[in-house]
Amino acid sequence: MSTVLKVAGVTKIFGGLTALDSVSFELEKGKVLGLVGPNGSGKSTLLNVLSGVYRPEDGSVTLHDRNVTGLAPYLITTQGMARTFQNLQLFQGLSVGDNVLVGRTCRMSSTLVGSIFGSSFSRKEEREAKEQARSLLSLVGLDRFINEPPSMLSYGQRRLLEIARALASSPSVLMLDEPCAGLSQGEADELAAFIRTVSAQGTSVIVIEHNMRFIMGLVDHIVALNFGRKIAEGDPRSIRENEDVIAAYLGRKKRHAEN
Repeated sequence: MSTVLKVAGVTKIFGGLTALDSVSFELEKGKVLGLVGPNGSGKSTLLNVLSGVYRPEDGSVTLHDRNVTGLAPYLITTQGMARTFQNLQLFQGLSVGDNVLVGRTCRMSSTLVGSIFGSSFSRKEEREAKEQARSLLSLVGLDRFINEPPSMLSYGQRRLLEIARALASSPSVLMLDEPCAGLSQGEADELAAFIRTVSAQGTSVIVIEHNMRFIMGLVDHIVALNFGRKIAEGDPRSIRENEDVIAAYLGRKKRHAEN
């Protein structure tokens, strides 16, 4: 397997608070990586660094052997990383289909003049973008809502719409920030199946999630954080049994410290 994303020694400081302390990991093509840790451990901050919202004080982010550290978010998207947010960020004034089309704009090269006057290239590109939007909506079971506003969707369906919009940019790395928030167990199971389909098609996925049943049954690899530091890394079984992870979540002391 080839390494798609390499995070090396990433450090982020806010005032006197070190939110990330030299965090490193790698992600292979088509693999699903889980980021876990208690509240305040640095998970969302790390995603914000990877997506260009924050610039790290130290360390690097390499995507396909290209250093993307500190690039603007839209540039990182064009390089091949897309994300969803913990709080839904849909365009309520646009239809479901147009929400997905927004995610495709970074891959469209028509000029403003060409779009205004309807050049053949512009029309072809727009037609292909609409076909892709419909295909993605079909993949998440929302194609029947293509002309409806997002308000017509259930909460779980809105989550899927946001993921479809992120996929419209044809990312090699898809980052999901707490995608199970507000979902029923049945909806979470359906989401897990969808993420497996996405990864099987070659897209690497990073998932932040507090639903440990969801994470343990989905991911190939886990990175655990606490107080901004990586405290463990490995497959789901090894992380489940890791004493540092148990201590971080449950506040227990490690066994050797108790004896």
